[in-house]
Amino acid sequence: MAHNKRALGMLGFIGVGALALGLAGCSSGDAEAGGEASGGSGDLTTVGFVAVGPEGGWRNANEQAIKDAFTEDAGFDLKYAPAASPSDQKSQLDAFSTFVNDEVDVILLTATEASGWEDSLKLAKEAEIPVILLDRGVDAPEDLYVTRIAPDNVQVAKSVGEWATTAFPEGANYFVLEGVPGLSVVNERNEGFDEALGGKSGWNKVGAQTANWKTDEGKSVIETVLKANNNDIQFIFAQNDEMGIGAAQAVTAAGLKPGTDVKIATIDGTKGALEALSKGDLSFVAQYNPFFGTDAVDAVKKALAGDKVDSTIIVKSATFDSPEAADKALADGLAF
Repeated sequence: MAHNKRALGMLGFIGVGALALGLAGCSSGDAEAGGEASGGSGDLTTVGFVAVGPEGGWRNANEQAIKDAFTEDAGFDLKYAPAASPSDQKSQLDAFSTFVNDEVDVILLTATEASGWEDSLKLAKEAEIPVILLDRGVDAPEDLYVTRIAPDNVQVAKSVGEWATTAFPEGANYFVLEGVPGLSVVNERNEGFDEALGGKSGWNKVGAQTANWKTDEGKSVIETVLKANNNDIQFIFAQNDEMGIGAAQAVTAAGLKPGTDVKIATIDGTKGALEALSKGDLSFVAQYNPFFGTDAVDAVKKALAGDKVDSTIIVKSATFDSPEAADKALADGLAF
């Protein structure tokens, strides 16, 4: 696709070649990236995807949905650049710079950190390359990117808090398992949950700690918390399913019964979480819908055509509050 951009020789020293081993094209499956990033694929629109990479069930489903949407058959040449690790911002900055230097037509960005992106986004804007944020927001002026596509983290987490206040009308001692520090989603999920509690009496926050989205860390943190509080915890809010499943394991190991002695609510809606809800190990699961590849395609087409794109595109999500709801979601194929 023809795309006018200013010469960007000054970028030559920034991260060029840093992804020679890491950039992989995913235009039809996971073929290796080759040829020129722009103009080497005929009439295909070249899309650079600065991704997080393997991080858990939700991330895998989301990134696969993007790959499935941006295929050659749909008119795209997708260049997939996962971070070296889920928290490695440097590799993402290098990938972003490489895509700008290669003059791709558009960049999709799921940031490992919210801060530190303003300079990169300014360079993309100077090069007239539209940037679309997927899932996570960034701390940068909105005029530096086209839109952010994601479920509403605040609203999703608010649904957890609203459920909790009905499950514990008199309040509870509770603990929050947080995701990786510094991410917009962590702050937004705290905001939504706290808003739902709204200072209601009887709610005692024992503490909050990151478990980095991981099952084993979730288990370890909750084991320590339960011991330190003589098992006097009634509710755990885990900001993702994996940490919540780990929390359930810790509750069981402490001789308590998940769902009865300690209720656990999570966010994402993975198959593992819905199966745990079906068994009673979890009490509430708020879906954070990962399937917005078609939304991203639509935004890309509009941006390249110069059409108006909403600054935020909200992806609708569901909630599941019982074993029966979990069973139905599993039967309906809503899990991932």
